[in-house]
Amino acid sequence: MRIAIISDIHGNATAFEAVLEDIEHHAQVEAIYCLGDNIGYGPEPEKVISMLISHQIPSVLGNHELAINQPETLPWFNPAARTSLEKTMDLLSETAKAHIAGFSLSMTIGDCRLVHGFPPDSPTTYLFEVPPQHIQETLSEMEERIVFVGHTHELLIVELGGEDITTNPLNRGRIELDPQKKYLINAGSVGQPRDGNNKAKYIIWDDGTNELNVRFISYNINDTVKKIYQAGLPEQHAWRLL
Repeated sequence: MRIAIISDIHGNATAFEAVLEDIEHHAQVEAIYCLGDNIGYGPEPEKVISMLISHQIPSVLGNHELAINQPETLPWFNPAARTSLEKTMDLLSETAKAHIAGFSLSMTIGDCRLVHGFPPDSPTTYLFEVPPQHIQETLSEMEERIVFVGHTHELLIVELGGEDITTNPLNRGRIELDPQKKYLINAGSVGQPRDGNNKAKYIIWDDGTNELNVRFISYNINDTVKKIYQAGLPEQHAWRLL
C-alpha cells in the first residue's frame, strides 16, 4: 500500500492545493490521510475543509479542531491562536463544523497509527514534551509498527530498536526503514512549517518497499500572506510563513 500523509494545513488552501497537485502528478498513491489541524492560523478554513470532503481525505482530530468542537478549550491557546480560532469559527459553515465533529482521535491504516499529537490518541500532547523513556515504552507497547504524528510542524523520525531510541531530523527525499524496528514519524506541516524551510511538506509511505519519501513543495506564499491580512487574522501568522 502506498499512501500520502499530510498534516497541519492550518487554513492555508494555497499550500494545500499545491500539495494535492504534486500528489496527483507524482505520488501515485492509493489514498491520502491527514493528521489534523486543518484549520486555525490560516485565512481559508472553509475551503480547506471543503477540499478534504471533495477529495475524500479522512482526518484525525487536531487540537485546533478540538477547540471548534469544544470552545471551552480556547483558554488553553495563546492569545494569537485564540484570536485566530475565534475568527475561524465565524468563517466555518455549519456543514464544515459538522464534518469536523466527525473526526476521530486516531486511525489505524495497515501497520500504521495516525494521531495528531502523541499515541495512542492525544491531539494535544507535543512530542517534545514527552520524556525519551515514555516514548520508548509507548512504542514498545503499540501494536502498530509505525506511528505518524503532526502538531509540532517539524519533520522528525524516532527509531526504536530493542530498548534504544534515536531521534533525528527527517530530511527531504527518500529513506528506507528497517522492517525489524518501530518508528514514530512527524510529518511536518503543509500550511505552516516551522523547521526553517517555508515550503509545504508531506510524506509518501510505501509499505511494500518500506520507504518514506519526504516531499517539499513550493507554493505562492505571498498569496496566503495577503489573505491573512485581508481576513483580519493576527499578523504573526502571516510573517511566520516567510
